[in-house]
Amino acid sequence: MSPLVNPAALFTFRFPCQRRERLWPPDAAGLDDACRLPSLAAVAEVPDVVEVWLAWNAGGLAIRALARGVGGARWCQPTRAEDSDGLHVWIATRPTGESHRAGRFCRRLALLPTGGGRGADKPVAVACAIPRTTEPLVELPDGSVSITAALAPDGWRIDALLAAAALPGWDPAEMPRLGFFAALVDRRLGRVPLFAPPEYPWENDPTTWAELELVAG
Repeated sequence: MSPLVNPAALFTFRFPCQRRERLWPPDAAGLDDACRLPSLAAVAEVPDVVEVWLAWNAGGLAIRALARGVGGARWCQPTRAEDSDGLHVWIATRPTGESHRAGRFCRRLALLPTGGGRGADKPVAVACAIPRTTEPLVELPDGSVSITAALAPDGWRIDALLAAAALPGWDPAEMPRLGFFAALVDRRLGRVPLFAPPEYPWENDPTTWAELELVAG
């Protein structure tokens, strides 16, 4: 039975996001253990199948995701990115903590381990609409996201660099905080959110997202 109260809602999650001089390529990005988000799967009562690392600098935000235990079958369709297997992220560059609707400084991206390129076998990042927002979907500017992926029999690893151009309102000097949420989407497991039970409105409500503090490191 689902809880009447989201256990995760009893807390305001705030995580440090470390600054790194280099964010790309992945092997030189320095996303070490200090950049890894803690697992809250037990609190959210979801499978513990994905780990996420984050780092930032003035040029953008680096994301690494490692999924294990999700099998080798992947359904990744850029034309149906909202439902595709991969890591889905929600980012607010000017979080208020008050509005229940996403605004013009909010961005949702689907980071898919495959499905892109001429042969549909390359990783791809796709901008997705956020439900209930009053803002039109803004497509990603060309070259604003770099992404690589490695596939494994039981999962995948994704590395992505979201440049400032991909993040409306990005200005760490003026606003050293981000609203952030992430969920693994998988054909077999469904939606596996990082910080809340699946039935809660994290897909459209920024007040349910965690907060990242952009620290100097």
